Amino acid sequence: MQAARNTARPRAAQYKPRPILLTLLRSALWATALSLALVVLYAVALRQAWLGADTMGPITAAIKVACAAVAGLLAHRAAKERFWLWGLLGGLIYSVFSFAVFSILSQTFVFSLAIFSDMAMAAAAGLFAALLRQMFK
Repeated sequence: MQAARNTARPRAAQYKPRPILLTLLRSALWATALSLALVVLYAVALRQAWLGADTMGPITAAIKVACAAVAGLLAHRAAKERFWLWGLLGGLIYSVFSFAVFSILSQTFVFSLAIFSDMAMAAAAGLFAALLRQMFK
């Protein structure tokens, strides 16, 4: 009978939250990887002539918005408060990472106003994704 008392389950490990900066960087990296995969799939669809070249603008904008929203949602998971801010920062850091990755791949760094509009769009997508997640949680 004594042996039965000592067979209690071990305690669950204490939850240790990650630093928010590390979570922001991880969310941006995951969203950038997703963006890269979606762009490759879109390039295959263009190459196979499943989609026309006239779809390039809307599809790339949709990929950017969807991946920025994913970055905002991933950043939202680690936040305890001010979810909207972390979602916004997740989208913003994603836009910087994706600009850097795609500039390295194309071997050109061209700074223009379009970069700032992409950053604003990504920040808004991350913000709204975090707000919607918090609202329907």
